[in-house]
Amino acid sequence: MTRAPEFVGIVRVSHGIAVVTLVGEIDLQTAPQVRALLLEAAATGARAVVVDLALVSFCDAGGLGQFVASANMLREAGSELSVRAASEALRKVFEITGLTDVLHLEPDTRVEDLLRGDLAAAATVPLTRVVLDAALKLVVVMAASVMKGADGVSITLPREGQLRTVAASNDVVLQMDHDQYSTGQGPCLDAATHGEGYSSASLKSERRWPQFVPRARARGIESIMSTPLLASDRPLGALNVYSRAADALASHEHAWAIQFAQEAATVLTAADDHVSAGSLNTEISDALYSRETIALAQGLIMARQQLEPGAAHRFLVDISRHTGRPLLGICQALVMSASQRGGTDTVPTGPGLGATHDVAT
Repeated sequence: MTRAPEFVGIVRVSHGIAVVTLVGEIDLQTAPQVRALLLEAAATGARAVVVDLALVSFCDAGGLGQFVASANMLREAGSELSVRAASEALRKVFEITGLTDVLHLEPDTRVEDLLRGDLAAAATVPLTRVVLDAALKLVVVMAASVMKGADGVSITLPREGQLRTVAASNDVVLQMDHDQYSTGQGPCLDAATHGEGYSSASLKSERRWPQFVPRARARGIESIMSTPLLASDRPLGALNVYSRAADALASHEHAWAIQFAQEAATVLTAADDHVSAGSLNTEISDALYSRETIALAQGLIMARQQLEPGAAHRFLVDISRHTGRPLLGICQALVMSASQRGGTDTVPTGPGLGATHDVAT
């Protein structure tokens, strides 16, 4: 049987930054490959090189030495080496050895902070309504992370005979939704009821929703966009995006909103078709678990490497193809890395891994 590679490195350049994603163990045998990858990244002419260690389970002195040598080389060239998503154990090694003096150790990203706790835990338990809501919160988190004009995102659904917020990225967004429910006015109510998109580029000149708009502006919101969640043209709810700036939600933000609303609607449709007494059967539970774990890992890659959804998915597929590990397993490892940050963080490597690397730009 052909042995799958034990160590893989992938280099991608985005927005002038070369990101080196490493998978496996960094030791005396693989350290030269790490050096080759870092030299390849530096040769791209990127203004900075970032090493992503989320899928690295071990790093010895040989690997540390390569980081030091590369950091010094890049500094002389007027660039910088950063390390991202290191486990707590690796972070302590960097600090103890003084490596933080020669390279930049990135703090955990905002997206990863938001994904800890109930979202990561939700990926490991049978799917109930609580877990379904966590999956919808995942959609909200990803939307808020990639829509640059958004200061908050929420999802409105009918629950127990009335519209309610089931996922929100912050308290202001939650209050904004509640203002609409209490006044009976607002774009999220219209989108969820009529199945059409509603938006306002500037609430200062908005004449619709006269009871709601003053409350929104009092909370510092100046533009809004609500996109319906649709199943066979039937509205299931709405995805709501809020911004503190007027004209902040451009056409590409509308495209993102439609995509995330479709994702949420797909999850809801699958659940509605198979819910019995508030829970899902095993087959659908497993399917949604896989879907949301992959989406969660894709969201992390999108945020870390500033990639579009399709490119982030292809990136994960590349890692799966070159390591011989299932895509779901790769995504589970990324989720585990994000959720366990702050504790001992290990990544399952699986049996029979050999030693090669791939460079993709």
